[in-house]
Amino acid sequence: MGAPSWRSLNSGKATGASTWRFLNSGKASGAWNMAVDAALLEAVVAGESPPVFRVYGWSSPAVSLGYNQDAAQELDAVRCVEAGVEVVRRLSGGRAVLHWEELTYSLVCGRDDPLVGGSTQETYRTIGLCLVAGLRLCGLEPELERSVPSRSRRDPAAAGRGEGGHAPCFASAARWEIKCRGRKLVGSAQRRMGDGILQHGSIPMGPEYRMLPRFLKCGWNPREASELSRLLVAGSTCMSECSAGAVTAEEVGACLAGGFQGHLGVQMQRSDLRPSERRRVETLIPDWGISVGAGPDSWSADVCVA
Repeated sequence: MGAPSWRSLNSGKATGASTWRFLNSGKASGAWNMAVDAALLEAVVAGESPPVFRVYGWSSPAVSLGYNQDAAQELDAVRCVEAGVEVVRRLSGGRAVLHWEELTYSLVCGRDDPLVGGSTQETYRTIGLCLVAGLRLCGLEPELERSVPSRSRRDPAAAGRGEGGHAPCFASAARWEIKCRGRKLVGSAQRRMGDGILQHGSIPMGPEYRMLPRFLKCGWNPREASELSRLLVAGSTCMSECSAGAVTAEEVGACLAGGFQGHLGVQMQRSDLRPSERRRVETLIPDWGISVGAGPDSWSADVCVA
């Protein structure tokens, strides 16, 4: 497909428009990816960087857990190790996500940013509209979820059992998330720390993310695993199912950058990590990886930056 070129992305903008950094980091380990998000958030909060929009991939399958999730309660350590699935903790909240053949986006800005700042819901909505604009450049017909899902829509299986439930992130769309053909395409989570905002989200390129239930604690319960798999298939979709033709992650990333530029009127400037940011990433990597502990089904203590 014909994704926007950098010349077209940066043309036609009024002089004085806000300039954002755009990074396409390519594929890397989960711990490196999470460390980069954290380092960029620090740089923006410190006033060392303008807002940053970044897209990246995963060099091997990985499960990311929300900031407050307990790996020992959520995941089957043995199956993760046997399958070579990396486990990391996200800076944001939310539920477990299997990153496999996926494009991930992250946006970092100040809490008082005039274009994206505001309340949590306002930021979700603004970013959602930018993502919709970008996906339209890919030839898709995405839609923004505007309603607040009921408890049964968030986790139909749990509602029937009268429980809180642990439905996967992609089982249903939350307000301001992106759907395509009635099913969730983009799952997002947000974290506010000090004067900064980080929002990142997953855009599956293929259906591999639906294998998440086999790595959850429920994986040994065929009935529950089957129900969670059914919820993922019924409630979510991926780029290969939504796009009329083949589309690459690089093309999707360029389209998303174009969506932010077009909707917000900012100027996207292609960028790489700065030397100081790279050094900070190296120090942060150990904070985000979670490894198996002494027992066959235990996890080592993990530390998160505050």
